[in-house]
Amino acid sequence: MASTPCPFSFPFPDHPGLEPAAQYAELRRSTEPGQSAEPEQSAELRRSAEQGQHAGRGRTPLVPVELPGGVPALLAHRHADACAVLTDPGFSREAATELRMTSRSKESLALNVVDPPVHTRRRQLVAHAFTARQAGLARPATERLAGELIGAMVRKGPSAELVADFALPLTMGVIGGILGVPAPEQRRLHPWVEAMMSTTAYSPEGIAAAHKGVHGYFAGLLDAATDGLPGELAEHVRQGTLGRDEAVHLVSGLFIAGYETTGNQLGMCVLALLRHPLLLKRLRSDPAATPQAVEELLRYTSLNAAGGVPHVALEDRPVGGTVVRAGQVVVPVTDGANRDPDVFDEPDLLDIDRTHNPHLSFGRGRHMCLGAGLARMELQVALDMLVAELPGLELAVPEDTLGWREGMYARGLLELPVRW
Repeated sequence: MASTPCPFSFPFPDHPGLEPAAQYAELRRSTEPGQSAEPEQSAELRRSAEQGQHAGRGRTPLVPVELPGGVPALLAHRHADACAVLTDPGFSREAATELRMTSRSKESLALNVVDPPVHTRRRQLVAHAFTARQAGLARPATERLAGELIGAMVRKGPSAELVADFALPLTMGVIGGILGVPAPEQRRLHPWVEAMMSTTAYSPEGIAAAHKGVHGYFAGLLDAATDGLPGELAEHVRQGTLGRDEAVHLVSGLFIAGYETTGNQLGMCVLALLRHPLLLKRLRSDPAATPQAVEELLRYTSLNAAGGVPHVALEDRPVGGTVVRAGQVVVPVTDGANRDPDVFDEPDLLDIDRTHNPHLSFGRGRHMCLGAGLARMELQVALDMLVAELPGLELAVPEDTLGWREGMYARGLLELPVRW
């Protein structure tokens, strides 16, 4: 791979709070035409921006960074450039497999780090279960589960811990229902999923045990499956159109992706609303505003601690006025793209009335999140029911005392104590 000077490391360090790491704002300021960042705080970012300067442009969308292991890469933090990388078949995720940003094995990322035609074949086998229509059909069951969880909180109330009592059991329950994983088994799988989705939080031994436990469980589920999506995949295995290991990794990957990210996202969405009581009041009186509010909360909050998925240029590719050379690694980063002032007016403002909101929180292109429609539905249902059923909902502790996940791929709250 081509060698590029890399003055600073990426991903940026773990940090508390809903917003992206402060380095993104520094980077954005330091690459604006005619702007400079604070000299002591941003010297590395400024040097990096100068090295990535594009001829003929007043700003520098691609900035050299160093990934774990000392691998040089380019950071695509502008919206247009992130989209260009995500949608250009000249960039490969599979070629960057060894640069994965979680502890998950290559095989367990059955959709996330493979290219066509393998990616196309696998995705086509499961996509029908995650259409917008299917998400709509799953709404009544999601509403019932959310109602049951809120009812249990109210009976114990008037306080609760919203991550453990609501966000995780709701999102686990929805995907568990689709895949035929009973609630007790969902809870048993959760500690293993946490280890698999770590970056530095778990030991190699713990991670290996987690892979063995998760894949062993889903191998057994597939062997016994006769209906639903697992039954369909099992039939493909019997017909020889899908390998058994492929099927195991597909269904386990769907379970992991189906709750781990959405559950953490939900906790952050609730915290964002708790910061703004007038927004809570607005959604309580106008539930029709919830879908648009969810889109803005997705844009505003920072979920991906690893920044993004590395891509390798298979050939020289134009991106944002420069040429990425064959073999170079590029990381398109959502946190930068979702705060791009060229696309979003006042990008650091949480504005649920924002009408132009092409955020990249679900990605873009062939690897766009398969469960985006399902996640949107879950977030909408959860927020609607929380604000309707828990009047006066507020934080039960000062926000600066909240604990945040560290050493994990997905950011999120360790706990969210609330009262009403």
